[in-house]
Amino acid sequence: MTRTDRMSELLAVTERLVACIEREVELLRAMRPQDLAALQREKTALADAYEGHLRALRATAAEAADADDPALRDRLLRATERFRGALTENARTLKAVEAANDRVLRAIVDAVEQRRGRPAAYTATGASPRAAGPAAAATPVSMALDRRL
Repeated sequence: MTRTDRMSELLAVTERLVACIEREVELLRAMRPQDLAALQREKTALADAYEGHLRALRATAAEAADADDPALRDRLLRATERFRGALTENARTLKAVEAANDRVLRAIVDAVEQRRGRPAAYTATGASPRAAGPAAAATPVSMALDRRL
């Protein structure tokens, strides 16, 4: 395989990886984490391919780098810059989504903590808390939180 072929393959993988990362950012912004699983498998496969192609290209760096097609090299450089920008935006979006999820979880925990000091609207038997006595007001609230994104 020639160096030009390696560069062309790396360019193709880079462009697909950028598109995948941009799609992930769209899904995160749309708060659709359920759609990320399939995308994660594709992103992992593309990232592995990117790394392999980059390693192979670097191994041929001494082999006539001056003979590279300047237009192809320029396209690859632009794709790499776009890839770096997509990674930066992806990291920023992930942090924003994580922060939003943390705020929601804190609000839920705060609401539960505040609720613990108040009597429940009804007991498990359907009686009013006043009729059930002080023990009804201290009934714990059961809840589960899923921190997956």
